Amino acid sequence: MHTRSLTIATLLIVSLSGLAAAQYDHSKGSEAPAKPAAAKTSKPALKPAEGAIIKITSPKKDQVFKGDKVPLEFKITKGKHGHHAHAYVDGELMGMFKNEKGTLNSIKPGKHTLELRVVAEDHQTKLNATDKVEFTVK
Repeated sequence: MHTRSLTIATLLIVSLSGLAAAQYDHSKGSEAPAKPAAAKTSKPALKPAEGAIIKITSPKKDQVFKGDKVPLEFKITKGKHGHHAHAYVDGELMGMFKNEKGTLNSIKPGKHTLELRVVAEDHQTKLNATDKVEFTVK
């Protein structure tokens, strides 16, 4: 008998919590509509550079490379929060560099935009210290 009462009580609790959830869902209709998914994927705000500076020295503007490897050189001043550089080719992260020299690998033929951005040690905090250059791979 005790087991039956416990089972009935459990079913009531589950049913009532389901009703409460259903009522909550109905009240959502009166709230302002959620932001479109595209708004969630927008770039996060950049943090102030606070002394961070980055300058691409290679590749040069409109330089042409043969093969899929592009040598990279840059000068970086880390400032108050900078730690290293993230390299983006056409908006896609292609590498992270602590040293001021490196190589971008697997670059497809065509015209590309390289952007270097100073980033904090957590890899998430992007500083308002960037440089861009266009180059071509044949």
